[in-house]
Amino acid sequence: MNLPDIVRIHLNQQGYPYRLVDCPSTETLIQAAVKLDIAIRQMVRVVLLKDAAGLVMVILPCTYVLDFSILCKSLRRDLEPLYGAETHQLFEQYGCKAGSHPPLPGLFAIPALADVSLVADTNTEIYFDGGAGEVLVAMRAGDFREMLNSARWGQFAVSTDNLDSLASQQSFTPQNLSSLTRRYTPAKLQEGIEAITELPVMPETAQRILKLRNQPGLLVTDIIRVVEQDPSLAAQVVYWARSPLHGYYGAVDSLHTAIEEVLGIENTLNLLLGSCMGHTFQIPVDGPVGLKTFWRHSIYCASLVSELAKLLPEPLNVSPNLAYLCGLLHNFGYLVLGHVFPAHFFLFNRFLAVNQSVPLSVVERYVLGVEHWLIGSWLMQSWNMPEEVIAAVRWHHNEDCTQPYAEYSNLVLIANRLLHHVGVSDEPNNRLPALAMFTLGITREQAMEALARVQSSITELDSLSEALRLPVEG
Repeated sequence: MNLPDIVRIHLNQQGYPYRLVDCPSTETLIQAAVKLDIAIRQMVRVVLLKDAAGLVMVILPCTYVLDFSILCKSLRRDLEPLYGAETHQLFEQYGCKAGSHPPLPGLFAIPALADVSLVADTNTEIYFDGGAGEVLVAMRAGDFREMLNSARWGQFAVSTDNLDSLASQQSFTPQNLSSLTRRYTPAKLQEGIEAITELPVMPETAQRILKLRNQPGLLVTDIIRVVEQDPSLAAQVVYWARSPLHGYYGAVDSLHTAIEEVLGIENTLNLLLGSCMGHTFQIPVDGPVGLKTFWRHSIYCASLVSELAKLLPEPLNVSPNLAYLCGLLHNFGYLVLGHVFPAHFFLFNRFLAVNQSVPLSVVERYVLGVEHWLIGSWLMQSWNMPEEVIAAVRWHHNEDCTQPYAEYSNLVLIANRLLHHVGVSDEPNNRLPALAMFTLGITREQAMEALARVQSSITELDSLSEALRLPVEG
């Protein structure tokens, strides 16, 4: 077990006793704590913030969330998060492994704030990232506080347990949500909350495409008549068909070839529907749930759900094409929230960036006041989407779903758990849901093989997600 030389020398110079703990390979500190049977609140995490005056290191327990109102008031500064690549570069120049952030502000010459919750019991051991990615440093809390005597200690973070208590004590009225927003956002981002009075109307083109999906005896020419009315859609269809993902090596020089010989009627309709519906909403491109991430996740999930559906026995009567549509649309609630609550959605992305250890559903409830699946299912119902799609949107985070059309929501759940392996998921872990797997008759081996097939087409899937995000002009 080794530390980066600069970290080891710094710790030894401080003179406080510490020990090294072999850390299993994990994606997060919380996962490491669970595997090592360490209380998660004893695990230390680091957040870097910045403004025009420079950087600030914030040190707090893993399970706590930043309270910006206290932090910014205390410093009289309006700080914002330093994002992933910038953070990694800062630590890597000191020899730390990518993604490994030791809470040692003196070593990095960065002013720091440390939350007193870390040292509530000075005799308790706390654990922090040693900088090598595979070693934790264990130290008595009292010694840790003395070692960070130059940091500014105070209470500026909130336990997620306290947030749960807050939720049980008050309803999420616009006034309450505005109050929470002031706590968790820099002052310059604060805006009054907008109420959702009605959902956007489905675009006319999307309505026509939805009608085509329900039309018996549908022909390629029927689709072409609709698509040709919008040159950008026509260009998109041809662009999609030219992707190597479909394995077609001939010339795609017409809509007829693109639809009949490459994409197929169902796949064309699904992609067109998702694209037309998606461009109804305007949300930021970047961020943990920005438009770029949204479409990438949606395309990966749709492809994997379709692969999983092909494994199911005929009696379940699950359509791979409809399953694909469920995967494509399952997170549409984010588009609604981002469109209707632009300021809060911007905050939501910022909040996720500095509170990655907090479950996404918790962040949604306390920053947006509602979870995406609820708004998404509301949208799907108001737009008269197929019941299978509504079920997938509504229940795709529920492990024990037995609602009508649960096959589709279970497929989306399984797909998202699998996508956790490739870092494209909003699920908190990669544990495959036992009941859903048993009900659908899918083995772990089959599921991993389906994931491997999707992984082999990542380059093509990324290109397709970009095409959905940015309409191709005719």
